[in-house]
Amino acid sequence: MSVLKELKPLTPSAFFEVRGKIPRWCRRERLDERSLPRRKVQGGRWSEPLTSTPSQAEKKKQFKKGRLPDVTGLTGEGKLIQLALLWSPVGLYIEMESKLGLEKGDRLELFIDTRDLKTSNVITRFCHHFVFDLEEEQGREETRFRGEDQHELADSSLFAFKTEMKHLSYRVEIALPKEALYGYDPSEFKRLGFCYRFKRRNGEKEHFNLSSEHFNLEKHPALWASMELVE
Repeated sequence: MSVLKELKPLTPSAFFEVRGKIPRWCRRERLDERSLPRRKVQGGRWSEPLTSTPSQAEKKKQFKKGRLPDVTGLTGEGKLIQLALLWSPVGLYIEMESKLGLEKGDRLELFIDTRDLKTSNVITRFCHHFVFDLEEEQGREETRFRGEDQHELADSSLFAFKTEMKHLSYRVEIALPKEALYGYDPSEFKRLGFCYRFKRRNGEKEHFNLSSEHFNLEKHPALWASMELVE
């Protein structure tokens, strides 16, 4: 009986842990501010970019490095999108590509824990749930907290968002500044909890790293993948 008392309790992450790496965004390359998605402000105007970005060719190269692995073999889902994730001291950058036509109601949801607290089985102040309407180019945070361990929800005007349409496909860029990410500080903590859910209007879904058909992603950050911020 004494041996059992010394054993650490099992958590969901012990069974579903997925690890990956997030490359750093544009560290030394020549910068071009014109290519970054801008925040839409009151009156329909566009603000200045959040920060500088590489040329289109260099940006494509960087996002290629940040592509997340295909886990549809684990989730049992079809491959609907390709998503890349990059980091910098001032925020996170997401690129999503789909070879499907964009429909009204298509959306991307991002789940981020800026401290990757695998010992917590509830949403903490470091957790974030962002929802992006891809056709409307609108985003919001709708994290649902329990108790007093919470942060003020991010102002939607902080998000930079751009959707590029092609003949039979489309591409989305999203920039999340550190002001929208409570606890985000790569100089002190080099890891994130991360998960996404892409949902089409017709109900088709794709997830990373676990399917919400079997797990409540909104409530269990210990299940989100652990992503190391690498140089």
